[in-house]
Amino acid sequence: MIRHYLITAFRNFVRNKFYSSITIVGLAFGLASVFLITQYLKKELSYDRFHNGAENIYRVAWVNSNPQTRTPHPMAQAMVQDFPEVESGVSLSPLWGPGLTREIFSIRNPEKDVRYDESGVLAVDSTFFEVFPFQVIHGDSKKMLKDPRGILISESTALKYFGSTDVVGKQLEVNEAKYLVQVLGVFKDVPEASHFHFDFLVSYVREKLLDPGNPYYTWGDFGHFNYVRLKPGTDAKALEGKLLDWSRKYVTFNDDDIRSLKENRYGFKLQPVTSIHLHSHLRWELEPNGNIAYVYLMSAAALLILIIGAVNFVNLNMAQASERGKEIGLRKSLGAFRKQLAFQFLGESVLITAVAALLAVVFIEISIPIFHSVTGKFLSIDRSVFILEVIGLSFIVALLTGVYPALFLSGGKPALILKNNLIQPKGIGIRRVFIVLQFITSMGLISASVIITQQIDFLQNKELGFKPSEVITIPIKERSIRGRVEELRSELLKVGGVTGVSATSNIPGKSFNQNPIYWSQAVDERIDASEAMIDPDFLKVMDMTMVEGRSFRKDNPADANAFILNENAVSQLGLKDPVGKEIVWERDDKEIKGLVIGVVKDFHFQSLHEPIRPLLFRMAPRYNYAVVKVNTTDFATTIRDIEKTWRKFDDKFRFEFSFLDTQLNQLYADERSMVSVLNIFSLLGVAIASLGLLGIAALTFRQRTKEVSVRKVLGATLPNLIVLLVRDFTRLVIVAILLAVPLVWWVMNQWLLNFSYRVEINPAVFVITGLGLVLISWATLGFLTMKTAQINPAETLRSE
Repeated sequence: MIRHYLITAFRNFVRNKFYSSITIVGLAFGLASVFLITQYLKKELSYDRFHNGAENIYRVAWVNSNPQTRTPHPMAQAMVQDFPEVESGVSLSPLWGPGLTREIFSIRNPEKDVRYDESGVLAVDSTFFEVFPFQVIHGDSKKMLKDPRGILISESTALKYFGSTDVVGKQLEVNEAKYLVQVLGVFKDVPEASHFHFDFLVSYVREKLLDPGNPYYTWGDFGHFNYVRLKPGTDAKALEGKLLDWSRKYVTFNDDDIRSLKENRYGFKLQPVTSIHLHSHLRWELEPNGNIAYVYLMSAAALLILIIGAVNFVNLNMAQASERGKEIGLRKSLGAFRKQLAFQFLGESVLITAVAALLAVVFIEISIPIFHSVTGKFLSIDRSVFILEVIGLSFIVALLTGVYPALFLSGGKPALILKNNLIQPKGIGIRRVFIVLQFITSMGLISASVIITQQIDFLQNKELGFKPSEVITIPIKERSIRGRVEELRSELLKVGGVTGVSATSNIPGKSFNQNPIYWSQAVDERIDASEAMIDPDFLKVMDMTMVEGRSFRKDNPADANAFILNENAVSQLGLKDPVGKEIVWERDDKEIKGLVIGVVKDFHFQSLHEPIRPLLFRMAPRYNYAVVKVNTTDFATTIRDIEKTWRKFDDKFRFEFSFLDTQLNQLYADERSMVSVLNIFSLLGVAIASLGLLGIAALTFRQRTKEVSVRKVLGATLPNLIVLLVRDFTRLVIVAILLAVPLVWWVMNQWLLNFSYRVEINPAVFVITGLGLVLISWATLGFLTMKTAQINPAETLRSE
């Protein structure tokens, strides 16, 4: 019986090659899309779940009007001491340079003269492996972080420097033999699906010995990343609710502070480590995180593509009912039961879906490198699991798409079927609903893609308050350069094409440290201000505008104790005539007083996801970057000459540079990836929907050939017939457009709320997209319409 079903299914497949091909291609694209996005979704949701007991690990964040990830260094260990439900805790931090930019070290194996520049260094408590059980392959994980003499390195780092992982006891040279460190242990490389990565671990024991008494390690400095592992079964929310009142034991909060924090639901919050990657976007994230909104959008887009393909299948199966009237009627007259017919048609669905699944596998293999190129996400696929998942998904789709047509096709009465040679569905409107659903999806995908593209263009072209074009930034790795900036500037200005040189601790688009500032006559009106140490030429090189006062001067020693504020800082401090006012900058438990000598026009020093916040400039040689303005058509020669000059000041570290505008554009890489994926899905959606429309139209027009012939005999003109045939389908497309607009409008408005600066949704997007879909539908129907409208009535009506 099964063999008979398969033979019949194959014959029907061959007999209806055109319609079967439409169904198979649509389903194949849908299956491939869903599988790819499922792999992406699995990867995004897997972050930090590789740790044993990951569900019990939490990060302590500080949430106020400007929330951040960093909290006081002693906090994790104090929680272990004071809360029995806290099993272990660790404080960690990258090793920072000035302005809280990651310090770059020159590391060398003196035995082999192998040297690299490294920035992936973390300082950690000795309890690090109690909270994060990364695998240690050499060394004693319980002892090595208590030894201040050395460091731990990753497996790949050991291979890079020594060619082996069994390197405990060997030495590495730091910054041209400034000091030697001993390798105390080797750990497995941090998995990709971790919200932070590192290649070197040093103990805080060592750091505190090197810098005793540094306020950075006190309760007064919110400058570290604290994680705790709770005992299984602990109510994390209940513990979180205790933290603010408990913290008064260590942190100076007055009653008004506590009351205000509680009213606004601010304070210390516990973030599950498994949710950080997709749900946390606070200041000072250790690495850029993903975005759950984009996961939802891509998942929805892939699912919609599958739905479009599945709808084609159901629609074409039902539309072909009229073509199979005699077959079904004869089978029922010869004793076939409804269940047998239903299984036959369900078998056909399974066969078509199986062929689609095979084609989907081909699409998937082709698409994986494309997906990696577009999103930057590498999908590693387990082949055995891959095959099972494709088979399972295909079987589910076959059942879901095959049940209704199977029941419908097997349910007619034999006499009526044979008399009319067709089966008319009782709910013929279901086919129209499916067509509308397909074009709602297409309209939604295209419109969303256009709006996201407009937002990205807006972000990239918005006036920032400075000119990033033709500005290159060079990391200052050699500390001695910080005291030789004037000499460096003089030499670089001799390079052809270089028009300006400056230095700064922080550059726009990167993280900025923050500390409280206040007007000396309003001590209680503190605000948090980002800060940057700059040289006197920075504002000029960056084309920033002074709105009051002046910039720093090299020949004025008093400027070393002066400040420049941005307009936002002046506004939040409530200063009406800021120039000449004394403000206090709280830094490292010190109160640094200085006069405001100038106000710079607000500019965007962070991503446009964020609003402009208060900013303070100070003239101090704590530089991390040289900023070079160039104006040349021969960039290659200019860069080569800049590097040659740079080598006179630093022949130890590798020379690196970046274009500032390129760095700023990277802030929106996720959005560009999203729009690329949506563009692909939009094209697929329109193509599959158009193929489905073509198939339905071909069957519908074939059923209306007699009607068209009669109308031609009665005098209908060619334009009349074209309008008659196209009108119903055009109405369905227009209905789909009208239904899609409010839905897309709402969804995209919610997405745009992620940006502090955003475009307004232009109704023209929907008008143009809608007209485009109508034109595509007409183009799809054009050939069939002309062919049907030009039939010869004599041939069609010969048997009547």
